[in-house]
Amino acid sequence: MRFTHSLGQESIKSALLNAFEKGQVPHAQCFIDQEGRGGLAVALECALSLLWDEIPDSREKALQHPDLQWIYPVSASANVKTKPLCKDYREEWFDFLQEEIYHPLSDWLYKIGSENKQGNIGVEETEALFKKLSLKAFMGKNKVCVIWGVERLNIQAANKLLKLIEEPPANTYFILVAQSAEDLISTIRSRCQMVPFPPIKPSIIENALIEKGVSGQEAKNMAVEAEGNWATALSLLSSSTHTQEIEALLIECLRCAFRASGNKAIGVELMQWANKLGQMGRPLQKQFLHFGLGFIRQAMLVSYQSPNIVTYQPKNSFSLEKFAPYVNSKNIAALIQLFNDSIYAIERNANGKILFSDFCLELSRQLNVKES
Repeated sequence: MRFTHSLGQESIKSALLNAFEKGQVPHAQCFIDQEGRGGLAVALECALSLLWDEIPDSREKALQHPDLQWIYPVSASANVKTKPLCKDYREEWFDFLQEEIYHPLSDWLYKIGSENKQGNIGVEETEALFKKLSLKAFMGKNKVCVIWGVERLNIQAANKLLKLIEEPPANTYFILVAQSAEDLISTIRSRCQMVPFPPIKPSIIENALIEKGVSGQEAKNMAVEAEGNWATALSLLSSSTHTQEIEALLIECLRCAFRASGNKAIGVELMQWANKLGQMGRPLQKQFLHFGLGFIRQAMLVSYQSPNIVTYQPKNSFSLEKFAPYVNSKNIAALIQLFNDSIYAIERNANGKILFSDFCLELSRQLNVKES
């Protein structure tokens, strides 16, 4: 078993490797990955090791193993209007796996043109899986099924999967990947070996960013801001290529938010700003929110008189020092919660215009909270 596509998680990899070498791999495992911690990447590597005696260097070739089954959330799109199934997006899925596979479900739905819908896994998928797994292994060895986003199973599909896990065909392995154990039905949880993934160490993220050409100090700053989430680090890396544009959007919102206090007419400008950001793609919306979260934290450092560890360098005519007093002990927790909740909502396909309308109004309220 080799791990070449995942970052960190050395203790988990060591335990998996030990089980593999002893021939004690559980027939059903569930990796709990809150996001960006490597659940899907490690699941991919485990699946390939169970199927190939010698894993091909080409990931594209390795993924074409006939005894490897994938199930993932799907939704209707411009190309698939009714009753979408995994097989309808097979080409997009393998293309997705060729890229960075730490991205959240929202990025997958965006890729298939379903960014405004909720992805799910229907009973048709598990019924088809039941038929496939009942057949003899094509290569005469193991059969592996990886289910990503298993919490998106509807109740009928979950019950069908439960029967498969309880009475699996010979030499069949299930690797489930979920964001939260609490979102799974209890019977599935009880029949899988649960493997929670901790945040990736900042030093590992820092080194990975440096390998992508990021300078040492900038990589260190991004690694801290990513909070153990490689998907967030990649988002920060992407946003760094057009930071000035994102910063300008935030500054525009902040200036409107300050002027909105006691001035109802400014509310129109805030709604225009919300509509503008709401019309942008979800990846850019997430980049904006991650940038804003870092911006608020940097302002907090200035506000608490710790300018020596501030790394923010404005790209537009805006003074962090003048803004910092508006981030204080009375509103910092609420501001951070606002950005985090908005990121969570974007990842679950919230309507952008509605979300950012509420976001900018709440931001205006919080920035006008005085410390004393």
